[in-house]
Amino acid sequence: MNPLNVLVVDDVPHNLSLLEQFLEQSGYRVCTAATGQQAVDAFRSEHPDIVLMDVMLPDISGIEATRRIRDLAGDHWVPILFISALGQSEDMVRGLEAGGDDYLTKPVDLALLGTKIKAMQRIAAMQAQLAETAKVLETYRNEAEREQETAQTLMGLMIKAASAEDPGLKMWLEPATRFSGDLMVANRSRFGHLYVLHADSMGHGLTAALPLLPISQIFSTMSERGITLPVIVYEMNASLRKQIPRGFFVSLTLACIDRRNRVVEVWNGGNPPALLVNAAGGVLRRFESHHVPLGILAPEEFVAETEIWQLQDDGASLVLYSDGLAEARDADKRPFGEERVMQALRQDGDKHAALISAVRTHLGGTKGHDDISLISAECS
Repeated sequence: MNPLNVLVVDDVPHNLSLLEQFLEQSGYRVCTAATGQQAVDAFRSEHPDIVLMDVMLPDISGIEATRRIRDLAGDHWVPILFISALGQSEDMVRGLEAGGDDYLTKPVDLALLGTKIKAMQRIAAMQAQLAETAKVLETYRNEAEREQETAQTLMGLMIKAASAEDPGLKMWLEPATRFSGDLMVANRSRFGHLYVLHADSMGHGLTAALPLLPISQIFSTMSERGITLPVIVYEMNASLRKQIPRGFFVSLTLACIDRRNRVVEVWNGGNPPALLVNAAGGVLRRFESHHVPLGILAPEEFVAETEIWQLQDDGASLVLYSDGLAEARDADKRPFGEERVMQALRQDGDKHAALISAVRTHLGGTKGHDDISLISAECS
């Protein structure tokens, strides 16, 4: 290990010589300066590990020299000990406020000085270790950030590839974290039926988002072929049972809208009720959750039975929302709740936009504690 490099600043030659001899005998390497400007120049060229600074100097004061040295050091901490004949408390306060780390009065107690230098050396070593640890953590953080950005892009592309646009379909998502545990996908079958999937994975972030990929892939392939809802949801459950740990689950609502024949079919496992509403916002049908979420039951125990509704009203829409929307809390911790959902849907005009506006107003500019998602699909 290289010896500690100490910069000694004093305008009295005898003092410089005394301190230099003591420090060299203690095993330190020493550089000296007799003025404040020399001290700043020596700090810039010698890069000392510690500075012993006199206060009364012939050009700029030790106080000003310390300020300039702190500017040069930047984030790198270098201990500075003031050594001065000025022993009043206000002198010490001025020195410490200028950036000094300790203050000794003359005549110097060399034994005490040696002890303080060793203490500062230990602190400097800890500071260096903390700085190195911070660099390592910063590297890990940057790598994790890049990996998450890549994963987010890939997941977005895969989900987008599985989803078809529809002029009668609106979606809204407010994720609680970068990765949403809510999934909203729509696809049109070869027969013209609109399939809509709304999933809410257990937990938050990437852990919650990953199980949604196989669900999205199964949905894309089977809905395009016009496979019936019971078969699709059965395959999703069987796939998740194989791929996710026990105790993990995904709440899911799966709907098929046959606009030509005016038929709506829904399977709901663990999500809030899917609401079939008329043009005035009145509820025509509540598709309650009659099934457990995906990933809990073995295939032989799983029930894939759906509910079917024959439409009589023109202008009906199917509204799906996550529990994160219903449970969104305002500043007083009051949940948004289903009653506010119904109030927004009864408003004139764009009911989807009205519900989004009502939720945002309720949150008061804050983020929800859970992912918030909403789907509105016209049925005629």
